[in-house]
Amino acid sequence: MKADAALAEKLIAEFETRDPFRIAFLLDIAVKYIDTKRQKGLCAVFDDIPFIFINQNLSEEMRRMTCAHELGHILLHKDILSGNIPLLEYELFDIHSSAEYEANVFAANLLIDEEELLNLMKEGRDMVEIASAMNINVNLLMIRILEMQKEGKALNAPFRPSKEFLGKIDDRADSVN
Repeated sequence: MKADAALAEKLIAEFETRDPFRIAFLLDIAVKYIDTKRQKGLCAVFDDIPFIFINQNLSEEMRRMTCAHELGHILLHKDILSGNIPLLEYELFDIHSSAEYEANVFAANLLIDEEELLNLMKEGRDMVEIASAMNINVNLLMIRILEMQKEGKALNAPFRPSKEFLGKIDDRADSVN
């Protein structure tokens, strides 16, 4: 299991929740809402205090995914954030950047319960139905399935997430562009 997935599992066990806002609170990470047109979120450390900034115009679903992603950055990429320079993501959730992909994997593992996912798949639901039932975006679901495949699970990911996944997707569970 990769470090980003293992960290997500550790936090879930320790705090008994998958809620990224609750975990951020318990880790003394401030979450603030900002009014921005371009970004869904960003994170920064100011005077050794970590902050997650989330676009206040997003749906609750997208806020939760953005919080989980930014939480991943704060926990996994302290070296990048150590200079008190905000981690700006002009291509949020770009799967070709290793730091972005790691934050996506962290978010996918934090938000998506493997057992629940497998049960929904056994019921014969398609990916959009599963994403909607789990209140996540289908692209994040695909990242979770691809990671489960890497772990040796016999699953079929019907597509790969788009490069700009959360930077350009609509604020809906079924958006793939």
